[in-house]
Amino acid sequence: MRQRFIEALTYPRMLMTSLMDFNDCPMNRYFNPGHDSCLLCEQGDECHWLNSNDEFSVLAEQPMDALVGAFVFSADYVDAYVSRQNHNPRRCPCETCSWLRDARHLVREYEHWTGKGIEI
Repeated sequence: MRQRFIEALTYPRMLMTSLMDFNDCPMNRYFNPGHDSCLLCEQGDECHWLNSNDEFSVLAEQPMDALVGAFVFSADYVDAYVSRQNHNPRRCPCETCSWLRDARHLVREYEHWTGKGIEI
């Protein structure tokens, strides 16, 4: 189950990176919570998430709850993106909507496996 979550994080990572504008980033895409530009940046949450969830080796060592939390953040991000694009994630055949459907299915499997409720 852990490996499936780690692999599923690949798509939202690519989507976030492609949608973010790093041209004026004084930190060169490295999130620093103590730096004023990071605290004021509109992409701070996404940048922080990318910095924390970009290496597979780090993800493999995270507790399962932290990994699932990172996955839920990414699913919420993709869901917001799909909504802004006026897609219907239940019917749309695009890659992003397909990923979102698969993400919801993976969360349901995890809930069944653990008995924990997770909301995305």
